[in-house]
Amino acid sequence: MFLTSDELQELTDRKNPSHQSRWLAERGYAFEISAAGKPKVLRSEIESRLSSQSQARAKTQQPNWEALRTA
Repeated sequence: MFLTSDELQELTDRKNPSHQSRWLAERGYAFEISAAGKPKVLRSEIESRLSSQSQARAKTQQPNWEALRTA
C-alpha cells in the first residue's frame, strides 16, 4: 500500500520527513502527510511513475535501423 520508511528514505536520499516531503513535491509526486508529520506515498504511485519513465527511455533508445541500411 504505502512505501515503508526505509523505501521512502531510499527514494529521496533524505532522512528528515520535511526534506522528504520537499523532495517529493519538487518532483511532482502525489503524497499525503500523516498525523505524525511523515509523508505517505502510495507504492502504486512510484511503480507507475518509474515504469512509465523506463518505457519512455526504452522508446527513445531504439537503434536507428535506417542508418544500418545500405543503398
